[in-house]
Amino acid sequence: MTTSPALPTPRRFRLGLRGQLLLVFGLVFGLATLVAGGYQYRSLGHQLARADDDRLRLRASQLLSRVSLDPLPTLPLPDQAGEVMRLVFDEPGQPARELFRSARWPAADTARLPHPAAPGTELGQRRVVAVARAAAAPGLGAEEAAPTGRLILWLAHPAAPLETALARVRRTLLLGLLGSAALAGALALLVAGAVLRPLRRMAAQARRIQQAQDIAPLPVPATGDELQELAETLNQLLDRLRGQATAQANFLAAAAHELRTPLATLQTGLDVSGRDPALPPATRAALAGHDAELARLGRLVDDFLLVGRLGSDTAPPPTRRPVALDELLLLLADRELPRFRAAGRALTIVLPDEETPAARLTVGTDADQLTTLLLNLLDNARKHARPGTGVTLRLQAGADKGPVISLENELAAPLGAHLAQLTTAWYQADPLAPGTGLGLWIAGRLAHGLGLQLAFREEKLQLTVTVGFPAQGAAPAG
Repeated sequence: MTTSPALPTPRRFRLGLRGQLLLVFGLVFGLATLVAGGYQYRSLGHQLARADDDRLRLRASQLLSRVSLDPLPTLPLPDQAGEVMRLVFDEPGQPARELFRSARWPAADTARLPHPAAPGTELGQRRVVAVARAAAAPGLGAEEAAPTGRLILWLAHPAAPLETALARVRRTLLLGLLGSAALAGALALLVAGAVLRPLRRMAAQARRIQQAQDIAPLPVPATGDELQELAETLNQLLDRLRGQATAQANFLAAAAHELRTPLATLQTGLDVSGRDPALPPATRAALAGHDAELARLGRLVDDFLLVGRLGSDTAPPPTRRPVALDELLLLLADRELPRFRAAGRALTIVLPDEETPAARLTVGTDADQLTTLLLNLLDNARKHARPGTGVTLRLQAGADKGPVISLENELAAPLGAHLAQLTTAWYQADPLAPGTGLGLWIAGRLAHGLGLQLAFREEKLQLTVTVGFPAQGAAPAG
């Protein structure tokens, strides 16, 4: 039975805290602006419509005051562009009598016409208002007779000017809304930056803790809120981790120190026993193998002791004295060459030419710590180089800077993102490879203590490790 490969899980889009603050701030500010803008638009619309109705009603009142019903209805015609009117005599108990209607009066249901006391209304594409006054029925003597009904005059004019004014108001409010949105975005960025600044400082300090040699406390913002409580809680956790790390390093150093003496005794006994000429060759070979294993175990214990000292910050300070790097590399090559031959690898030493002044190859450093550093780098290169390839140990005399020692070897597989983890304690790029994952960590700690620049670079399966020394006369970085 065959199974199809599982499809990769699609990565969900997650909005960060800054984005969430921007979204919430924008939504709240946008909704508030929309509500305020809508209220302002309604208020301005009512005010503009009321002002338009007042002007039209004043015109209608002027026209109505000039209407005469004696002996026949006489009335002035509208003299404004686009104005139309309708005049009706309304008498209780009698049907309304229409006295006048403009030719362009909109054809609409009379029930939609406003009452004299009501605001204006839209009728077609015109704005209509109504005014009224008491009057007698049209005829001879109507002006002096007692009122029996009322004259109602409806006056209408085009609604386009009012719509133009409302459209201008809408554009103004829309521009204000867009400007408010832009201002809200800028303010949200500032607020988010101010709110997240303590978190960014905490994150930066956490990254420094990951790369640094000790655990420093996180900065605690004096905000008196949950952020300060978080920082204080994390610092308590870091204090606990620091204490556990110190206790672990002290135990490791103490255990390694206690193991050195019995291991040295066992190795001495094996060396003495192995020199006995009466031993059979098979026994002598077995003792030589045990002696090699004890030597390896001794080196491991020495590493654990150094790890304990470095982890608990009890390592002795470097004793600086002039060290000729070319001579030191030659001594290391003689010391490590048998191991490289046993592993089937070539070790190539490349030194500057003889014309290079000796002063440019001499540095003030701790010879023992530098030897341990370089031995760990050589041991790592010997173990992890691609089978069938060699290791190149190169010394270069810097022109403006100090000398540089580099190790070059081919890799069996690319490191990629794991390159930055090489100096992490207990890290092994190949879990099946021999070792504890402490060699490069020790090298990194020693380089930091000596003020050296330890760098790793990978290019086309070629790993280059460089140890840079400060310029002659310059103070070491550590």
